Amino acid sequence: MKRITHWFLFYSMLYLHSGAVNANSMIFDEYAWTNRLVIMITDKKNTDLEKQVRQFFENHVCDIDDRNLKLLHFHNNELGLTQLQRKHSQTGLWLLGYDGSIKDFSVDEQLLNRLFQTIDGMPIRQDEMVFGPACG
Repeated sequence: MKRITHWFLFYSMLYLHSGAVNANSMIFDEYAWTNRLVIMITDKKNTDLEKQVRQFFENHVCDIDDRNLKLLHFHNNELGLTQLQRKHSQTGLWLLGYDGSIKDFSVDEQLLNRLFQTIDGMPIRQDEMVFGPACG
């Protein structure tokens, strides 16, 4: 029941801030309880963060796959994701857990520096690591 409540609250906030919630909520539904998400929200003019994040994902394919991570990229005018807003800025990186709750945020690439450590500290991830790391 708690899982449903998290997703309901998440989508309710999207609905209050976005006219495109129906299409976008289907995107998030696809990953619920199967993937952790890194959501990247950037300005169309500034591509530096996008390049850094894509390079990180390319360089850490095994670690990304082992942690069931998916990257979703939106431009800040594309979605009204103001429920993720922190420090008066929509742009940045957001880590969402399997349950859709926000686990971490940064306005720049700093989330990448702590991404694996943050995920590895999560209770479900602890269970996933019982058989040891998949990457060497």
